[in-house]
Amino acid sequence: MQPAAERVEVLTSGSPVKRISLFALPFFAGDLFHVLYTMIDAYIISRALGLQGLAAVGASQGLAWLIYSLCFGLSDGFTVICAQRVGAHDSDGVRRSVAASIILGALVSLCFTLILIPLVPALLGLMRTPLEIMAPSVIYVTIAYGGLSFVLFSNLLSGFIRAGGNSLSPMIFFIIATVCKVALSILFVMVFSWGVGGAALATVLADLLSSLLALLCLIRRYPQFIPRKADWRSSLQDLGVHFSLGLSMAMMRFIIEIGAIFVQAAINGLGSLTIAAVSAAQRIRGLCIIPFFSLSRAMTTYTAQNYGAARIDRVYKGLFQLSLLSLGLGFIIAGLNHFFVGPLVSVLLPGNPEAIGLAVQYLRINGYFVSYLGILLSFRSCLQGLGQKSATVLCGIAETLSCTLFAFVLIPRLGLNALYLTSPFGWIASSVPLFIAFGIIKKKNLFA
Repeated sequence: MQPAAERVEVLTSGSPVKRISLFALPFFAGDLFHVLYTMIDAYIISRALGLQGLAAVGASQGLAWLIYSLCFGLSDGFTVICAQRVGAHDSDGVRRSVAASIILGALVSLCFTLILIPLVPALLGLMRTPLEIMAPSVIYVTIAYGGLSFVLFSNLLSGFIRAGGNSLSPMIFFIIATVCKVALSILFVMVFSWGVGGAALATVLADLLSSLLALLCLIRRYPQFIPRKADWRSSLQDLGVHFSLGLSMAMMRFIIEIGAIFVQAAINGLGSLTIAAVSAAQRIRGLCIIPFFSLSRAMTTYTAQNYGAARIDRVYKGLFQLSLLSLGLGFIIAGLNHFFVGPLVSVLLPGNPEAIGLAVQYLRINGYFVSYLGILLSFRSCLQGLGQKSATVLCGIAETLSCTLFAFVLIPRLGLNALYLTSPFGWIASSVPLFIAFGIIKKKNLFA
């Protein structure tokens, strides 16, 4: 049996696109299970609670994901630094990175939980949540916010493991947690009749399980990552470096989710039927774009490790090859999405032909732009892995400005026709500062 320290895999050799793709496979499997869970969850809720129950979850999920995005962004930023130090073979730096990340993660999740829970009813009111689904929406978001620390640490601990070149173990933990979510959702919603609160509680408990599994793996397989007593006395400089990068990635995600909140508020103003249709469509769209998000997450770790190893040439080569792969995948997925999405929508919206038609049109139009999304995510993940802060935040601002235009101007005036194009135009807007920033970095050779 090999020593634990030898299990760390550095992605600085071999074919870039092959290494990225293989590293992305566990991401893909985990993301696939997540999207399948959201579809099964929607099926359970629609069957047990009807269209109103599905609308309540759809109307409130945006608010829950607003803060989840901050947690994901912070933990992703922390683990980028850890991956860079793994690539540089800096063992002491890796341990200090883990310690600083855990300290900051605990403080942030505690503050979020204490501050946000009392504000849930007011926030849902600002989102124009219909009165008939306000009460279950409040319950859903309150329970979700109660489990924020589990969400953050599940992603953070799994990120440490991925920084060591292991994307398989976090995928296994995620699949186990997803199966647990499904079982608990059936138990809480259909057997115990706990409504949408049962669905939220199932998610919280599954995140707790995922956190515990990742912690056990980290302790057992990566003892060289575990901080020693001296490492816990993190210097202010270490804390500052981690918080700075984590905050920039969190702000990028948060700003994008703000735009999504504005759009959700506009959707809420179109009635419960539209809310349910879009909620179902977004779950299926998530299935279509899994490959791009999986590849982009692998690209972040790949870039961070190669940057830490001073192999910037491999970073650029990997980005070019991944962009071509995303373009090809996009054409295939768009075709499949155009011809075969109808029956899938019908499963989530049984007996509602008007809602089915709306969801199908939403998915078809969005499907034509998925290849562009894949290229956008490849470039954005590359800059994140390089530790670039301002460009990713500007991407979020541009996308949010586009969503704000649609939410407050175009959707109220043009209705569904504008709604269908909201996400694609947001992706295009986000790419403008991203490509400009990347061009400047490449021209000036800032990371060579």
